[in-house]
Amino acid sequence: MESFLRIMRIAGVNFPVTASFIQISNEFDAIKIQKRLDALEDPISYLHQDLPALSHVIYLALVENDSSMLILRGDVYKKYSRAFAILDSKGLIEKFNELGSLYPVEIKVSDPCFILYLCTRFEETKKMDLLLALVENCEVGKWLNGYEIQKEVQLPIVFIRAVFDVYQAKGFGICSRESNSCAYLAGV
Repeated sequence: MESFLRIMRIAGVNFPVTASFIQISNEFDAIKIQKRLDALEDPISYLHQDLPALSHVIYLALVENDSSMLILRGDVYKKYSRAFAILDSKGLIEKFNELGSLYPVEIKVSDPCFILYLCTRFEETKKMDLLLALVENCEVGKWLNGYEIQKEVQLPIVFIRAVFDVYQAKGFGICSRESNSCAYLAGV
């Protein structure tokens, strides 16, 4: 088919009948380019057709629980089983299964970048910008308390902890690992 369209493009200059073929070809090319751009703009949603809807379900659960550990209903797992499998295979979530159970007993949203992806998709941009500015502009050697920041930016602590984890992974600071804490020591 591709070679036929190439021939039609060449012939189109000399034969008016092929103009419609050229127009159709150009429209197909535009659709392909748009799909590629969409995939670059939102790479998670293009992994599976159910991921946009599942992403919203996971986001709502993160907000409701304010934790990366989630317990979802069996019908959610059943409806989005393939999308869950893709997220698990990509290392974005971890499923915790129990012997004899058809569905995971809980999942952990383990990748902080995926958590931030969800925040970016479904939260107000101003809140995220404020959070990033606070972390980015923190002086070296200063501790940031996630619970104090939470009051200021009005975001669940799970999103703040994800930002701290991403900055630590980049080598910009260190996250406190004390239980029931959410703190970040700015480094470089």
